Amino acid sequence: MVSPSVVQGRESVFAHKIEELCEIYNEAGPDSWLPLSRDVLTSIMTLFEPVILIHDVQFDASDGTDKGFQHTVSCWENNTRSVFDANYPLWTLKMLKREYRLRRTYWWGVMKASNLAISSSEAREAWLAAAERRTANA
Repeated sequence: MVSPSVVQGRESVFAHKIEELCEIYNEAGPDSWLPLSRDVLTSIMTLFEPVILIHDVQFDASDGTDKGFQHTVSCWENNTRSVFDANYPLWTLKMLKREYRLRRTYWWGVMKASNLAISSSEAREAWLAAAERRTANA
């Protein structure tokens, strides 16, 4: 389990009612993707589902600024690393088991790939689009 003190952005989740979170959370992947595509990506990223929820809430509150985007990216990178380290620590006797090392390698790859995707220019465009939707709905 991850210590709440190392999870960044969790306060944004607590500011919402459960019904609001259900509306905001759309699984992993951009809003423009088909639901099936997001389902597949989410199934690949099950370890990081809490991080995905925080990320969706942060995008829902997008202010469209570079500073806000960088903060969201920083939270994502910190949180994926915290979840990874909590579930697959390096210094453990489990490292003697091949299966553990393979699972750890898989989740390391998922974490690194998602960190690249979340900081991409496409993600930045999605951040701006979320801010535009927010102001249009206000």
